[in-house]
Amino acid sequence: MQTIEQLSEQYGIANVIWFEDVADGYPVVRIRNQHAEASIALHGAHLIDYRPDGEQPVIYTSSDAIYREGKAIRGGIPVCWPWFGGRAGYPSHGYARTSFWTLQEVENNEEDTCLIFVLPAREESPLSAKLEFRIGKTLKLELTTTNEGDTPQTYSEALHSYFAVGDSRQTNIQGLDGTTYIDEVGETTTRTQDGVVTFPGEVDRIYHSDATVVIEDVSGQRRIEVAKTGSRDTVVWNPGLEKGEAMGDLCNEEIHRFVCAESTNTKGITVAPGESHTLTLSVSVLG
Repeated sequence: MQTIEQLSEQYGIANVIWFEDVADGYPVVRIRNQHAEASIALHGAHLIDYRPDGEQPVIYTSSDAIYREGKAIRGGIPVCWPWFGGRAGYPSHGYARTSFWTLQEVENNEEDTCLIFVLPAREESPLSAKLEFRIGKTLKLELTTTNEGDTPQTYSEALHSYFAVGDSRQTNIQGLDGTTYIDEVGETTTRTQDGVVTFPGEVDRIYHSDATVVIEDVSGQRRIEVAKTGSRDTVVWNPGLEKGEAMGDLCNEEIHRFVCAESTNTKGITVAPGESHTLTLSVSVLG
């Protein structure tokens, strides 16, 4: 794992990029430029926060989040990879979000600040991952998976984005009307969306859609556009009170302070030897 000293010497840029340990042996890179500020933990290559200049935070992270190796951060943008969901005998949502990534490259220009993190292939998997962040007026993420083995590999993935809102009960998501989705609350059922998505309580849905969506944060008086490519599904989630209060790393007072609109491929992507697949996410505040 890269240390604060190594990171600062190789990648620090005065008044733009610097590094801190938020817990023992848990480095975080801080970014501040003329357009925005953000923080990314090397553990999970996990975006913790993002705030464009003059705006309220766009990305939500729990004030009770735990920063410890092997524990996923509650909130931000966890990288669920190389599988989404549960797998018997393995970590939920894969090992990417609970592994230390390597910061490989940084670049700063007038438009944005770019950081590239990599996670190499393992003995048990020939898949490697590269995650590029661009921090500017728009937040951009680009997750590229490469098959470095000699046989086809199938994986699933998600950029599990938590968006900060004033009150989820006064928030809706536009752009999914008429879309078929799997409802995971209670008995799993398949439904079709009628109108905007709302959050009266627990919501856990997999929408089969590659469309751009807009989060209308009514109480926060703003709209957030979430665009993507290379993604066939959008997962919409909020745990609601009962499940939220049972989470040890989610502050109860904050259960209604976020909604998740995740850019995903839940059924799996197959990549041939030497080939890659890229999932992109772009987040903009519309006002």
